[in-house]
Amino acid sequence: MRRKLLAPPIAMVLACITAATGLAAGSTQVTHFSFTKPSNVCGISGTTVGHGTSVFRDTGNGTYFMNSSFSGVFTAENGRSTTLTFAGPQKQTSPAVIDEQAGTVTITTTYGGLFEKFSITGGPTLSIDAGSFTLVDVFKYTGDPNNPVGDFISETLSDLHGPHPDLLSGFSVFCDVLTPYLQDP
Repeated sequence: MRRKLLAPPIAMVLACITAATGLAAGSTQVTHFSFTKPSNVCGISGTTVGHGTSVFRDTGNGTYFMNSSFSGVFTAENGRSTTLTFAGPQKQTSPAVIDEQAGTVTITTTYGGLFEKFSITGGPTLSIDAGSFTLVDVFKYTGDPNNPVGDFISETLSDLHGPHPDLLSGFSVFCDVLTPYLQDP
């Protein structure tokens, strides 16, 4: 579910990481983006309009630092809408660890700030995850040390600080809270 809900932001991060490989060490890239697209949130069809900014810095040692903000409004076909907001830093804490024998690449990233906030557009908050945490993501190794990250294998969450009900539930709180509101006539 998380990968579907955060597809535009994740695509933005991957685009920044890909673009950063062409940047000189220590360089900074600022990206502004916006989109409008058909969406399906928790089984409800509608349209998402989103915009945000990303500031990506190649630290020059195989890691990166990024600070981003995003706001998106999902409007269901019945006219009800919800807003997703997130803002804050993320930092790859060490260079990607390639284990050729295991065929894996491990990337550890620490997040802070407002991870996600879902609210009724112009109204009260439905769900909020804020504070810091660390994700350890494991990918298949492509065999190419210059482009090592292949398909996603697993993710481990640790070092949780702050309220993270949705993150801890595997993102089920999001749909449990949002669906009744979006389905109301």
